[in-house]
Amino acid sequence: MITGLNHANISTAKLQETIDFFVGVIGLKIGPRPDFGFPGAWLYAGNQAVLHLVERPGARDAEGALDHISFTAPDFEAALRRLDQLGIHYRWSHIPSGFGRQAFVKDPNGVTIELTSPPA
Repeated sequence: MITGLNHANISTAKLQETIDFFVGVIGLKIGPRPDFGFPGAWLYAGNQAVLHLVERPGARDAEGALDHISFTAPDFEAALRRLDQLGIHYRWSHIPSGFGRQAFVKDPNGVTIELTSPPA
């Protein structure tokens, strides 16, 4: 039985820039990663490696079946202030029916990242 989402994976030709975005902007932490024999990084939220990055020699198109990756942002206002401080463009809205708020940004590879505030 499925108990939750384990991780998402982004292939990138901009490994360090992508690490910097997810650590400096989104707030993930670099953590342990097995030696797969190719460059990459595992980024953690708490004790869970939620984002796996793999360096590729060429950029991949961000379009395709993956629409976005969402991270829970319990302090939504602080998350928006952080984006403002860094000069990062985003759009935000209320989720209908009182389900919280959401903000959308693009990572260095063009992948849409959602920050989701739980309902009050």
